[in-house]
Amino acid sequence: MSTINNYATYNYDEMMHKDIVFKSKKINDKNEIKKIKASIINRLFAALMIIMVFGSMAYLLIRYAEINEIKYKNFELKQEIESISIQVEELKYRIDSTMSLNNIENYAVNKLGMQYPQDYQIVYIETQTKYALNIEKSGEVLDNDSIAINGSATEEKSFVASIIDWFWN
Repeated sequence: MSTINNYATYNYDEMMHKDIVFKSKKINDKNEIKKIKASIINRLFAALMIIMVFGSMAYLLIRYAEINEIKYKNFELKQEIESISIQVEELKYRIDSTMSLNNIENYAVNKLGMQYPQDYQIVYIETQTKYALNIEKSGEVLDNDSIAINGSATEEKSFVASIIDWFWN
């Protein structure tokens, strides 16, 4: 029996050894698969990070290009505004120079053939109406009749005021 027992023990040990080897191989295979998966994940993550970095850099470059384009358009518009302002100033100067009294006089005499009147062509009209400016009240222009009425009204007020003062004192 001892041989059978030895053989059974040997068989059992051999089976145990095969089972342990098989299980350890299986565990090693699983560990290698995990390592491969981890390696693939790490490589994908690194590739994703590189893509994100290059993508953000490309986005920044595009935005800087757009900003520079807008700045250039802004510069062009400022130059256009400046040139139009210069044209406006030139036109204002032309208008002012054509509207000066000397230019009007030259145009009237030379182009239209006008001339200054001679002494015998001037007629003076004399009136008896005198005009004055009523500054105290409204700044209106008064003629002779208005001056007489306003003047008498102030005299009447002063006469009435002197009578009232005489009774009170």
